[in-house]
Amino acid sequence: MGQAESHNDEMDLEQIQELCMTFMKECPSGTLHLHELKRIFGVPASCEEETLYIETVFHSFDTNRDNALDFMEYTAALHLILRGNLEDRLKWSFKIYDKDGNGKLDRQEVKNLIQIIYKIKLHTTAINMTPNEVCDRIFELVDKNHDGQISFTEFMEGAQKDEWVMNMLKLDVNASGWVMQNCVKMT
Repeated sequence: MGQAESHNDEMDLEQIQELCMTFMKECPSGTLHLHELKRIFGVPASCEEETLYIETVFHSFDTNRDNALDFMEYTAALHLILRGNLEDRLKWSFKIYDKDGNGKLDRQEVKNLIQIIYKIKLHTTAINMTPNEVCDRIFELVDKNHDGQISFTEFMEGAQKDEWVMNMLKLDVNASGWVMQNCVKMT
């Protein structure tokens, strides 16, 4: 379940090339800073959820931790978010959840991101649970050894076995649709 995922909203190569051209136009220095990314995608400072999401995404792709995305980091980000397979997107999601980098997710790490996702998805889906209830259910379904932490293996297996868990864990708040929607603002 979940492996055969639909990519109806997937961007085509021409749209990705447009985004790359925009990068070169908007960032002639060859680097993209967080405030520029927010401006390009039209993320208003008043929208806390979108701001937290874009900051989390930005920092996850800033592989050399210089607080800027170079063209290669930017391209890798676009490829993963817009064209990456399920397994690669789940690996990326785990990396984002694992704030302390210890290879395991504790309840606070999961709860923090669930709260962001919850607020974003609340506008588009009917979620009948609080973020705490979502976190508790994820741990109940995924933490197989009941040690209060989710290992990478538990994360991958849990997400691929249960569609609800996958939808909550993969950090896919329709990233392709969001980028395509904001692509219009950039051109």
